Amino acid sequence: MNLKNSLTPLLLLCLILCVACGSNIVRGQAPFVRMSELNHADGKINLQLNIRNLNGEPMEVKAIEFRLTVNDAGLVDYQGEADTTIAANGIETRQIDAAEPAAAKRLLDQLEDGQYKSLPYSLEGKIVTQKDGSLSFSNEGHIYTVPGKPGYFR
Repeated sequence: MNLKNSLTPLLLLCLILCVACGSNIVRGQAPFVRMSELNHADGKINLQLNIRNLNGEPMEVKAIEFRLTVNDAGLVDYQGEADTTIAANGIETRQIDAAEPAAAKRLLDQLEDGQYKSLPYSLEGKIVTQKDGSLSFSNEGHIYTVPGKPGYFR
């Protein structure tokens, strides 16, 4: 048996194994949504959300709805159209403006004044997509002040 004849079946076997073990495209997975920055001034909250598409294909977002709570107090309730496409495995940042409830202002002012080192938050909601319909998400973490930037948190 010569070298050429023995390499052909080996290469064919390697090719078959590579195809069999190849990755499948992820579809229908809910996005990973997190708060990246928050600031407040003049009775308004500006919130930046990072929306990460975990799917191997573009996500056509039609609407987003969520609730951000801090210490079990409602900070932001949002419901609106989005009409955007997030690339496969891509990230999009969305700016959300909302009225600031009095309880939220009090908590954020206390955090800024140093009465708290951080505040626990919960972000829960859903994204409505063209192809997969409603996809729920939730995320928890802590809000901290941004040093040198009064009124800004992350």
